[in-house]
Amino acid sequence: MKLAIFAAGTGGHIFPALSIAGQFKKEQILFFASNRTIEKDIFKKSEFNVVHLNFSGFRGKSLVKKIFWLIKLPFILYSTLNKFKEFEADKILIMGGYISILGYLVSVLSKADLYIHEQNSVMGTANKIASKRARKIFSGFHLGLQNELHLGNPLREEFHKISYLDIPDKKNILVLGGSQGSSFLIKNLPESILPLSKKLKIIFQTGMNDPPFIKNIEFVEFINNLPELLRSTQFIICRSGAITVAEIQACGIPAIFIPLANAVDNHQFLNAKEACKLGGGIIINESDFLRSDCSEKILSFSNKNMIELSKHMKKDLHLNSAKRISDEIKQD
Repeated sequence: MKLAIFAAGTGGHIFPALSIAGQFKKEQILFFASNRTIEKDIFKKSEFNVVHLNFSGFRGKSLVKKIFWLIKLPFILYSTLNKFKEFEADKILIMGGYISILGYLVSVLSKADLYIHEQNSVMGTANKIASKRARKIFSGFHLGLQNELHLGNPLREEFHKISYLDIPDKKNILVLGGSQGSSFLIKNLPESILPLSKKLKIIFQTGMNDPPFIKNIEFVEFINNLPELLRSTQFIICRSGAITVAEIQACGIPAIFIPLANAVDNHQFLNAKEACKLGGGIIINESDFLRSDCSEKILSFSNKNMIELSKHMKKDLHLNSAKRISDEIKQD
């Protein structure tokens, strides 16, 4: 058995794909990804065989660029299909995003078995198009589909070993804006959380954005040791991308989610809504910052019983997700 995996665009597509691929032998896997430098660096470290394609998304382009995209598509598809046939794969896994369109079309032309992993609480456009042909749809959030297996979002091994009870006296509040940081959070959040710095250390990840000069908040460009830092985190304030939510649920970290307002299909809000369903966190929308000072909401949350919140946030579904998904693919 050989499996071709189509994963590109963001870490939310790529890292779960790598976790699933890790359940197979290296020679059984061929990745198809874009040729962006960041993706080349990620896949180089993984040591899997990868085909990097000069291919990008359709959404958000000008009319002229959309026309060129459509003209270029048959040529890229032809090249992709040839690489797929050379590898002699008999199964395809698509992880969502624009590159999944190629995976779907290759499955149609080659008649290979097609599998889908959808990370978010609402199915993306490419996965939705491909869903009618899929043998199985693996979901990070329950979607209510006929051929769905709700097996969670695969996570890195480091997140499997974390318990909220590891360190009883937690001293950190962690603020994450995603791997690129968030200019909105940097602009609107520091003043709202500053009162908490009297009793807790605030670590604020900025990405490449310039932070304000605020003495009692530690601004960092990137966090390399996130799993370890989560052990000492009392609660987290963050966006609600699917993998961020899964990591928080797996570790049982109480959370204040601030969904990205312009996320496609409002998926970040829906992810956060699902995660907070049992009361382990709250949602503050971007618009709330424009209407009022959110410091009271955040302060009120900080005074809650964090152990109880952790119990309501904790979800073990994601911990063995990669193995269960790979087993489902292997047994067909």
